[in-house]
Amino acid sequence: MSGRTAAVCTAGLVMLLGAAACGQSDSASGTRIAACQTPQLAWKMTLLPGKPHNTPTATLSAAHKGSKPCAFDGYPELSVYVGKGPSADSKPKKSTPVHLVLKPGHSIAIPVFYDAIGSPSGSCEVMAEYNPRVDVRPPHPVAHDYGSHVQLTDEKGHHLRAQVCDLDMLLGAPQLH
Repeated sequence: MSGRTAAVCTAGLVMLLGAAACGQSDSASGTRIAACQTPQLAWKMTLLPGKPHNTPTATLSAAHKGSKPCAFDGYPELSVYVGKGPSADSKPKKSTPVHLVLKPGHSIAIPVFYDAIGSPSGSCEVMAEYNPRVDVRPPHPVAHDYGSHVQLTDEKGHHLRAQVCDLDMLLGAPQLH
């Protein structure tokens, strides 16, 4: 009898730890936390000054404007494009798992690595002169969640035109702020 009880307790503990590790369960109430969706998030992208080696070019951030916590599990989809023409998309810099719970009023910041200047003799994939669009979708969007338009700004909030001289933008691990 005690072997069966131990097995049942072990199985229950494994399920509880698995749910907590994924950031999908509120252990206090046992309720499932839904994935963050576009209507809950206010996005912005800030171009950082200078470009020392191995530092992010910009920071993508999202403020949670909803009324309930949401799960931010994974990396968002970031895209810079000119109509049906040239584009640059994002992918994680490292395949580090992301399991965060974003509470109302809090924010998340994601470093974005890409070449915004290019070489003097070369051209860029997405040129600023064409006024490209920047869009972002949260990790695990539901059907018909087409994401949000994001305006690129400098640190003082002045609007800038995006320019990407790479095919891909690399995203660092999201961090709670």
